[in-house]
Amino acid sequence: MHPRSMRAINLLFVAVIIVIISTLAACGNRSKSFELTGTLEGITDGKIVLASIGSGGYSRDTAIIENGKFVFTGNIPVPAQQYMEIEGKQGTLNCQLFFYAENAKMTLTGHADTLGKALVTGGKTQDFYLAVKKQIADLSTEYNIAPLKKELYSRKNADGPISKVREAELNDIITKFNEESEQIYLDFIKKNPKVYYSAVLVNQISKGKKAEDIEQYLSLLGSNLDTLRGITALREKVAEMKKTEVKLDSFITEAHDLAYKVDGDFAGKEHNDIIYLSILSNDNICALKSNGIIKIIDPNGNLVKELKSNISSKPSAIAVDEKTDNIFVLGTIYEQKSVVLRGKTYQVNMPAGVECLVFNTKGKKLREFRLKDLTTATGARVSDNNLLVADTRGRLIGIFNSENGEKKTSIENLRTCCGILDFSIRYNEILVANLGAFRVNGFDYAGKPTISFGQRGNGIDDFHGCCNPVSVAFLSNGGIVTVEKDPTRIKVYSKEGAKKVEGIEELVKGCAYIPMAVDTKDNVYLASKTGGLVKCIPTK
Repeated sequence: MHPRSMRAINLLFVAVIIVIISTLAACGNRSKSFELTGTLEGITDGKIVLASIGSGGYSRDTAIIENGKFVFTGNIPVPAQQYMEIEGKQGTLNCQLFFYAENAKMTLTGHADTLGKALVTGGKTQDFYLAVKKQIADLSTEYNIAPLKKELYSRKNADGPISKVREAELNDIITKFNEESEQIYLDFIKKNPKVYYSAVLVNQISKGKKAEDIEQYLSLLGSNLDTLRGITALREKVAEMKKTEVKLDSFITEAHDLAYKVDGDFAGKEHNDIIYLSILSNDNICALKSNGIIKIIDPNGNLVKELKSNISSKPSAIAVDEKTDNIFVLGTIYEQKSVVLRGKTYQVNMPAGVECLVFNTKGKKLREFRLKDLTTATGARVSDNNLLVADTRGRLIGIFNSENGEKKTSIENLRTCCGILDFSIRYNEILVANLGAFRVNGFDYAGKPTISFGQRGNGIDDFHGCCNPVSVAFLSNGGIVTVEKDPTRIKVYSKEGAKKVEGIEELVKGCAYIPMAVDTKDNVYLASKTGGLVKCIPTK
């Protein structure tokens, strides 16, 4: 039988199961209290913890395991995702089990060594979750998704890098899988508009979407879910998004039909291990290497000079003061901390602060200071006596006095991902590559939102992958450039919309930052750790 026919039968079967679950839940699961009875193999005595972390705060309960059995009771009037772990087994493989708890009689069966794979049933929300999860798993098997993603994203393919044709083929298959997965969620919501799990799914599929799409998802829900904290928060988010969402032609008014190409004469391949880029006033490139060396490179790709910063922290960003050409080198300070992993304690280096060293173009150190309230430095710009630094750990951009490092203010609650956060500045407007939200967001220096555009998707105006864009920059003519990773995609936005820059090789693999800088002639420079510098030039 054809896989599609089999899936149709499976979907019908799951639909029938959902109806049965709904009926049973309505008739026999109207418990006024939460009761979870667990049976575990591989353990006789011990303690098991039930906890939740959410907008309502942190809660924790402990039960005694006797002869492999335990019981939790309580009151959970609104379903909530919780997790469970056995004391003494924290940090081991499959040590945590996540499930939906509510006022119902629920059961758990599994093995103590693989608690994360245990089966929990009995609650209406949990049973809905398991039914939908099975549909997605069946679809994933049909499309063979796990091996395809491994082939696409693996850094060590046995047969070497995949071809562009194969890469496009894999991305098309994964896109179809994602689209059909979302349709499964939408079908469930439409059939079950009043159940709690539909609210969960609406929040899930709203990630990275535009306000009008989220409003459409919310309209599918029953009014009985309106007071749920997650739904009220989502409605508030939509209201805020609608204040700043713009169409491209409404804020890009001067740049028309922009197009770029790769400059084949640029001699940039030898400049490897570049982690961040900036531009000097004479349009020379100021590039920071991972060892702290500053390379000054001319617009043809020739090395002008090298400067040693001798920064003691881990170099992570560089910025040039457009008025003085002073060079600001940012480094993330690491400290050793103890962490417990799979029952063992390890000493690991954790980011703990940011320092800044300032040099002139001859390499003389002018001053240094530590930046307050920052944990990491993943992006930096200097403008009008302000030093702006992106902190992916803090999910913010801090604004400091560029002379003494004193903090002025910050832009907070950004959607970081993969240890990446970068931004650009023009006319006192800060444009953020808000990659965790699949958007570009604009702010003024007070942190007030100004504009936003973009959503998750594979269209030319969308941002693809696990999280994008990783870089964004203004052009002098009012256009905008964005950079996406894995696969690498450089787009130039003009009044007519976005246009991809052709001829770009894959600059990184996986979740990695791609440095970008734009000079006064609107030439765009990109850095690859192993492939050197790439220059893109406007063709019109």
